[in-house]
Amino acid sequence: MISDVMTKLKEKGYRITPQRRVIVEKIVQTAGLLTVAEIWKLVRDEYSDIGLDTIYRNINILTEIGVLTSITGIGNDSTRYELAYANHHHHVVCIKCGQAVCIDYCPINHEFNTMLRLKGYELIRHNVELLGLCIECKTLCKERRKCLK
Repeated sequence: MISDVMTKLKEKGYRITPQRRVIVEKIVQTAGLLTVAEIWKLVRDEYSDIGLDTIYRNINILTEIGVLTSITGIGNDSTRYELAYANHHHHVVCIKCGQAVCIDYCPINHEFNTMLRLKGYELIRHNVELLGLCIECKTLCKERRKCLK
Protein backbone atom coordinates (compact mmCIF):
# COMPACT_ATOMS: atom_id res chain seq x y z
CA MET A 1 0.00 0.00 0.00
CA ILE A 2 2.81 2.45 0.86
CA SER A 3 4.45 1.87 -2.52
CA ASP A 4 1.10 2.48 -4.26
CA VAL A 5 0.79 5.85 -2.52
CA MET A 6 4.38 6.77 -3.38
CA THR A 7 3.76 5.87 -7.02
CA LYS A 8 0.63 7.99 -7.10
CA LEU A 9 2.49 10.95 -5.58
CA LYS A 10 5.27 10.66 -8.18
CA GLU A 11 2.73 10.40 -11.01
CA LYS A 12 1.15 13.64 -9.80
CA GLY A 13 4.55 15.35 -9.76
CA TYR A 14 5.24 15.36 -6.02
CA ARG A 15 8.67 14.63 -4.55
CA ILE A 16 9.02 11.84 -2.01
CA THR A 17 10.67 13.61 0.91
CA PRO A 18 11.60 11.67 4.06
CA GLN A 19 8.90 13.56 5.99
CA ARG A 20 6.24 12.79 3.37
CA ARG A 21 7.24 9.11 3.40
CA VAL A 22 6.89 8.93 7.21
CA ILE A 23 3.51 10.66 7.10
CA VAL A 24 2.26 8.11 4.57
CA GLU A 25 3.80 5.20 6.50
CA LYS A 26 2.12 6.24 9.78
CA ILE A 27 -1.28 6.67 8.13
CA VAL A 28 -1.03 3.30 6.34
CA GLN A 29 0.23 1.49 9.46
CA THR A 30 -2.56 2.91 11.61
CA ALA A 31 -5.29 2.47 8.98
CA GLY A 32 -7.72 4.26 11.26
CA LEU A 33 -9.72 7.45 11.38
CA LEU A 34 -7.11 10.02 12.41
CA THR A 35 -7.19 13.75 13.07
CA VAL A 36 -4.34 15.96 11.86
CA ALA A 37 -3.19 16.28 15.49
CA GLU A 38 -3.08 12.48 15.86
CA ILE A 39 -1.10 12.12 12.64
CA TRP A 40 1.28 14.86 13.82
CA LYS A 41 1.83 13.06 17.12
CA LEU A 42 2.60 9.78 15.34
CA VAL A 43 5.05 11.44 12.93
CA ARG A 44 6.80 13.41 15.68
CA ASP A 45 7.94 10.12 17.22
CA GLU A 46 10.27 9.87 14.22
CA TYR A 47 10.66 13.55 13.23
CA SER A 48 10.45 15.57 16.44
CA ASP A 49 10.94 18.89 14.64
CA ILE A 50 8.25 18.41 11.97
CA GLY A 51 5.80 21.30 11.92
CA LEU A 52 2.04 21.07 11.99
CA ASP A 53 1.93 23.07 8.75
CA THR A 54 3.88 20.27 7.02
CA ILE A 55 1.31 17.75 8.21
CA TYR A 56 -1.60 19.90 6.99
CA ARG A 57 0.08 20.49 3.62
CA ASN A 58 0.67 16.77 3.09
CA ILE A 59 -2.81 15.77 4.26
CA ASN A 60 -4.27 18.24 1.75
CA ILE A 61 -2.13 16.77 -1.03
CA LEU A 62 -3.06 13.18 -0.11
CA THR A 63 -6.74 14.15 -0.03
CA GLU A 64 -6.55 15.98 -3.38
CA ILE A 65 -4.99 12.99 -5.15
CA GLY A 66 -7.55 10.58 -3.69
CA VAL A 67 -5.36 8.69 -1.19
CA LEU A 68 -7.23 10.01 1.85
CA THR A 69 -10.89 10.68 2.50
CA SER A 70 -11.96 13.31 5.00
CA ILE A 71 -14.72 12.70 7.52
CA THR A 72 -16.07 15.96 8.86
CA GLY A 73 -16.78 16.10 12.57
CA ILE A 74 -18.14 18.73 14.91
CA GLY A 75 -15.96 21.55 16.27
CA ASN A 76 -12.42 22.71 15.65
CA ASP A 77 -9.88 20.20 14.38
CA SER A 78 -12.40 17.37 14.43
CA THR A 79 -12.04 16.34 10.79
CA ARG A 80 -10.68 12.81 10.59
CA TYR A 81 -8.90 11.17 7.67
CA GLU A 82 -8.79 7.61 6.47
CA LEU A 83 -7.30 5.78 3.54
CA ALA A 84 -9.63 5.77 0.57
CA TYR A 85 -10.83 2.17 0.48
CA ALA A 86 -12.11 0.25 -2.50
CA ASN A 87 -15.24 -0.66 -0.53
CA HIS A 88 -17.63 2.25 -0.25
CA HIS A 89 -18.90 3.10 3.23
CA HIS A 90 -20.05 5.96 5.43
CA HIS A 91 -19.48 7.05 9.04
CA VAL A 92 -21.39 8.08 12.12
CA VAL A 93 -19.68 10.81 14.15
CA CYS A 94 -20.28 11.57 17.83
CA ILE A 95 -21.32 15.20 18.26
CA LYS A 96 -19.67 15.40 21.70
CA CYS A 97 -16.26 13.70 21.41
CA GLY A 98 -15.82 13.46 17.63
CA GLN A 99 -15.28 9.68 17.60
CA ALA A 100 -16.18 8.26 14.18
CA VAL A 101 -17.22 4.71 13.32
CA CYS A 102 -17.46 3.10 9.88
CA ILE A 103 -20.90 2.05 8.69
CA ASP A 104 -20.73 -0.58 5.94
CA TYR A 105 -24.00 0.48 4.36
CA CYS A 106 -24.93 3.00 1.72
CA PRO A 107 -28.48 4.38 1.43
CA ILE A 108 -27.92 5.58 -2.15
CA ASN A 109 -29.72 3.04 -4.32
CA HIS A 110 -30.84 2.60 -7.93
CA GLU A 111 -34.10 4.52 -7.39
CA PHE A 112 -32.23 7.47 -5.92
CA ASN A 113 -29.84 7.56 -8.90
CA THR A 114 -32.80 7.36 -11.29
CA MET A 115 -34.45 10.34 -9.56
CA LEU A 116 -31.20 12.34 -9.89
CA ARG A 117 -30.93 11.52 -13.61
CA LEU A 118 -34.54 12.64 -14.12
CA LYS A 119 -33.58 15.97 -12.53
CA GLY A 120 -30.62 16.23 -14.93
CA TYR A 121 -27.85 15.20 -12.54
CA GLU A 122 -25.20 12.53 -12.69
CA LEU A 123 -23.97 11.46 -9.27
CA ILE A 124 -20.17 11.68 -9.19
CA ARG A 125 -19.57 11.01 -5.51
CA HIS A 126 -21.39 11.42 -2.23
CA ASN A 127 -20.94 11.52 1.50
CA VAL A 128 -23.77 10.73 3.87
CA GLU A 129 -23.24 12.54 7.17
CA LEU A 130 -24.59 10.76 10.24
CA LEU A 131 -24.28 12.50 13.61
CA GLY A 132 -25.14 11.06 17.00
CA LEU A 133 -23.93 10.35 20.51
CA CYS A 134 -21.52 7.48 21.14
CA ILE A 135 -22.31 5.19 24.09
CA GLU A 136 -19.70 6.84 26.34
CA CYS A 137 -20.98 10.37 25.73
CA LYS A 138 -24.60 9.24 26.01
CA THR A 139 -23.82 7.66 29.40
CA LEU A 140 -22.06 10.83 30.58
CA CYS A 141 -25.02 12.94 29.49
CA LYS A 142 -27.45 10.76 31.44
CA GLU A 143 -25.25 10.82 34.53
CA ARG A 144 -25.04 14.60 34.44
CA ARG A 145 -28.69 14.91 33.36
CA LYS A 146 -27.56 17.21 30.54
CA CYS A 147 -28.12 15.65 27.16
CA LEU A 148 -27.96 17.28 23.77
CA LYS A 149 -31.19 17.04 21.85
